[in-house]
Amino acid sequence: MIAAPITPALAPTEVPLSRFEACWLAEAVRLRELAAGADVGIGTGSGSGPRTTELSDEALPIVGGEEVWLLRRAAAIARDNGMLEATLAWRRRAALMLGLLCVLAVLSGFSAALGFFGAQERAVNVVWTLLGLIGMPVLALLLWVVSSLLTGRVGAGVPGELWMWLMSHAPRFGGGANHAAEVAVVRALVAMTSRSGLARWWLGFITHSLWLLVLAACLVAMLLALGLRSYSFVLETTILAPEDMTGLVQGFAALPARLGFVVPDTEMVTAALAATQTDAPSAGFTTDLTTSLAAQSEATRRAWSSWLVGGLLVYALLPRLLVWMFAAVRLWQLRAGLALDISLPGYAELLRHSALPYSPGVVDAAPTIPLPPQVAEIHRVRNHDAVLLGLELGRDLLWPPARLATQRTGAGGGGSGSGGGSSGGGGFNVTEVVESREQRRSTLAQLEAHAPARLLLACDARLSPDRGTLGWMAEVSHHAGELRVWLVSPDTAEDVAAAANREQIWRNSLAAIGLGPERVMTTESAAYAWLIQHD
Repeated sequence: MIAAPITPALAPTEVPLSRFEACWLAEAVRLRELAAGADVGIGTGSGSGPRTTELSDEALPIVGGEEVWLLRRAAAIARDNGMLEATLAWRRRAALMLGLLCVLAVLSGFSAALGFFGAQERAVNVVWTLLGLIGMPVLALLLWVVSSLLTGRVGAGVPGELWMWLMSHAPRFGGGANHAAEVAVVRALVAMTSRSGLARWWLGFITHSLWLLVLAACLVAMLLALGLRSYSFVLETTILAPEDMTGLVQGFAALPARLGFVVPDTEMVTAALAATQTDAPSAGFTTDLTTSLAAQSEATRRAWSSWLVGGLLVYALLPRLLVWMFAAVRLWQLRAGLALDISLPGYAELLRHSALPYSPGVVDAAPTIPLPPQVAEIHRVRNHDAVLLGLELGRDLLWPPARLATQRTGAGGGGSGSGGGSSGGGGFNVTEVVESREQRRSTLAQLEAHAPARLLLACDARLSPDRGTLGWMAEVSHHAGELRVWLVSPDTAEDVAAAANREQIWRNSLAAIGLGPERVMTTESAAYAWLIQHD
């Protein structure tokens, strides 16, 4: 699958979107609809202030497949609620921020190289200079490789993480008028790239690109300094013998020598060492050093210059270039294979509840749709406990509700999703909100070990139930005497309207797994009365 520009049906013709950006918009719309529990695109458009635009799905017939329909629908909503504008603004800021980091990388490379070649006496300690220029880049690359091997996943690198941190916090520093849309597109970008594996390779590519600019600037600055000024080269050591230093210099140059770089011979190494080793009094040391440096031949100077350039190129720049190329190829592959996961919450409900016919020219008979898992029948258990459990509730919902928090006799244990201990007759336990997959597994294990007589699941009425949630409800029902569902929503007018729109979807979905209307409640008083009743 090749990333091609989206057709004008997806975006204005003057602002072409790549497939990556179209999927990004779809993810932003999906997350915002899940959070708001709305079936329409509601947002703040640019220009005239707040406005509400209802998107009729009947105006977007399914043509070309489910994914294309979802992309077209998301693009239409994004144009109206400001997300398209926020995405384009984020893209411009990202390019500007990356450009500034590139300029900083070039300046850092130039200043680092000129710092070693700017001495007034123009005497360059070759080993110290080379280690100073390649030490940090080589160490950073080794740490990146080791961390990738140990963790089993590619690392992003500090420069890439810095760029992403700056971009993630850009909406907080001002920017466009539609702040909510800007924050939504950033969260959607992080969620989509993390789920597809793009994030690490993308940030890693930026990291290697910035390091390449630093090293390339170092190399250019070094060549300019060596080409425009005359330097002499020295070696300094306190504990190494001349033969040891000779072996070190020539061993280091083994790989550059294969590419044609000149290797200083034994006489050149000995002369560079002798230039700084003198037994004369300190008053005459400067004169002796100047005389020794002036005596260096042009062949010696060129050999040491080649040794420095070859070491920087072979041990720092070329390895980083190879890793950069590998990251670029992997990033291209992931972007080319990027596709919407239509089984995600939000997409699945849209396609399932859409009244639009979808006929892509199927010849074979439609496969039999499997029945959803069914909840267990009401049965007796050894305990008489009652448990109130919150399931994926919005953060704007008070949990537990004030009345249920103050008039209960027990509290669900310390962790999220814990079932708590036994409570006496007329009392009940309240757990924390269960959100992650790990919390669901932990809660299921605790209910299996200590099955309550009555289990009430409090669900956010503004969200549509997905297959995973319904399946987990059916599984949980086998570890409770009776399971009921309480649809909860805030008291604001907007949230009440959103919950009312979704209530019938909830009731139909719960009825499909065996929870009839008598086992679904919508008020706090009904929930409280059922929890405190005696068996």
